[in-house]
Amino acid sequence: ILPRETKGFYTASSVAEAMQWHSYPTWKQYDTIMHRIARTWPEVCLLDTIGFSIRGRAILALKISDNPAADEKEPAVMLSAAIHGDELAGFVMLMRLAEYLASETSNGGLAASLTSGLEIWINPLANPDGMYRDNDTIIYPVRSNSNGYDLNRNFPDPETATPPPLQKETLDMISFMEKKRFSLSVNLHSGAEVVNYPWDKWKRLHPDDSWFNEISRRYADTVHLYSDPGYMTFLDDGVTRGSLWYVITGGRQDFITYSLGGREVTIEMDETKQTPGPDLEALWNWNSRSLLRYIVEAL
Repeated sequence: ILPRETKGFYTASSVAEAMQWHSYPTWKQYDTIMHRIARTWPEVCLLDTIGFSIRGRAILALKISDNPAADEKEPAVMLSAAIHGDELAGFVMLMRLAEYLASETSNGGLAASLTSGLEIWINPLANPDGMYRDNDTIIYPVRSNSNGYDLNRNFPDPETATPPPLQKETLDMISFMEKKRFSLSVNLHSGAEVVNYPWDKWKRLHPDDSWFNEISRRYADTVHLYSDPGYMTFLDDGVTRGSLWYVITGGRQDFITYSLGGREVTIEMDETKQTPGPDLEALWNWNSRSLLRYIVEAL
């Protein structure tokens, strides 16, 4: 469990400060960071747009691969965060992961293996209107989109007769995922410290329940090698089948896994939703190897 600062969650004063990954960027800084990563490492990066929020903010995704302009016959992986706009840690984690993969590929090793064998898509912010609301700065982030809908309860459900109206962010994400057909994906959250795998909706087991449990167990066990004692030990020592914890409908994890034939887990990274800036370094040190190892599963 992380020690807590009392000064809030820290807004960066510049892009350079934000890219030290100990604070949160403004909206304009975030946009600049994503463009900067793509521009600095064009041989492995391509910046794309999944869609736009209701307020017109771009929902950005970086493609990281050894031939980013081509649509190669390789497994595609997506890492996404902040579908709940007030859950902040995954937002910075994925920007930092994108920079790491892009910068490390030329050095060989694991990063090169991942970018040569996969098409990796990184979407740090799935709900920009929730995180930034009416401001350029994160001041009072909220869970929902600007229409008040929880986007992680907004995906089509095969058994719900009257689902809530699909929001623009949801429709754009579905269209993007239908085109890419990700072999493996992950959705980063905060509010607990646990790896949550399908199903969230049904008590019955997924046919590959043992495989889902194994990849989730590998994530949590690797975290435990590097983290302080007590981190990510919720439920079954940091792992749960979603419906054993609590049942939801309309979640992205089950939609991707059931309706698109993909495989997604949900990783809750910090029991505090608005992680203070000084704590982001510890979360990176504790989770970065597990995130890389999770991507390896797609090979």
